[in-house]
Amino acid sequence: MKDIAIIGTGFSAASFSYFVKKDLDFYEKSRGVGGRCSTRRVDNVGLFDHGLQYIKSQDEEFKKFLKDYCVWQGNFKIFQNNQLIDDLGKERIIHENGNNALVKNLFKNKNVMLNKELKNLEKKSDNFQLTFKDDTQENYKTVIITAPFQQAYNLTKQFTESFFSKFDYSMQPNLTLMVAFNKSLNLNLSAISFEDDDVLGFAANENTKKKDLINKDLELWTIQSSLKYAIKNIYEYRNNKPSLMDEMLKSFSTKLKVDIKKDNIQYSDIHGWLYAYNQKTAAPNCYWDKDLRLGICGDWFSGGNAENAFDNAKQLAKLI
Repeated sequence: MKDIAIIGTGFSAASFSYFVKKDLDFYEKSRGVGGRCSTRRVDNVGLFDHGLQYIKSQDEEFKKFLKDYCVWQGNFKIFQNNQLIDDLGKERIIHENGNNALVKNLFKNKNVMLNKELKNLEKKSDNFQLTFKDDTQENYKTVIITAPFQQAYNLTKQFTESFFSKFDYSMQPNLTLMVAFNKSLNLNLSAISFEDDDVLGFAANENTKKKDLINKDLELWTIQSSLKYAIKNIYEYRNNKPSLMDEMLKSFSTKLKVDIKKDNIQYSDIHGWLYAYNQKTAAPNCYWDKDLRLGICGDWFSGGNAENAFDNAKQLAKLI
């Protein structure tokens, strides 16, 4: 019988494997590792970090865990009260080849099964039986779930319902616009955080991140929505992509006083994250049932960033 199965291949899963020095099997429902630390590669256009934008960390242990990273240098602003002010004092950790590489590098030489979505988890006498969507099955002594809250709960509620009923771990959505311009916007900005805005939350000039640009004639921007805008539009965004992209671009151009014509847009798309992040809650940072040998960890237990994932996985590893 196999020992430990890890469901998911994001920062939480990578962090858990860093602290638990055992042979682990990882199962990922998608075609690649990374979870919400995602980078979209568009042929002849470039790379968009449409998930995790950057990491803020002063923790040297966490930086040692990351191994391969660089610091995003540039001109960072906050849009507040209709004006831009300096956003200073943060070290922004990124990967110059796209932020997905931050996680991808952590899974080198790991036993990862891709396109394997867990459908059902059943407890037998001394093990778990895992049934996947392709109807294959595996048996493990221990199972660790690192999926977003709602997915983790749906897979384990027969075991965890009483625990999760005590706390609010619900996650918040986000809409992310990716756009490539064939003409520079001449903003001389690396990123802008929008404070208390109805439409926008954050915008990043991808050209200021990447060492090797796929197409040097294009300027790439990733523009994330505000929470308010995402909640309003997340469930119907696939049917309303053109209007949502127009609305987000109009808000962006108006606030930054830049003229954007449709002829200047070489590429655009919008992606919806139903489970993007969680607000910090006063609740346990992981779940572990020593009798069942079932564990759950994720950034969403205590916030919504990569360092939360690292800290919560560390705590779970100590319990096992």
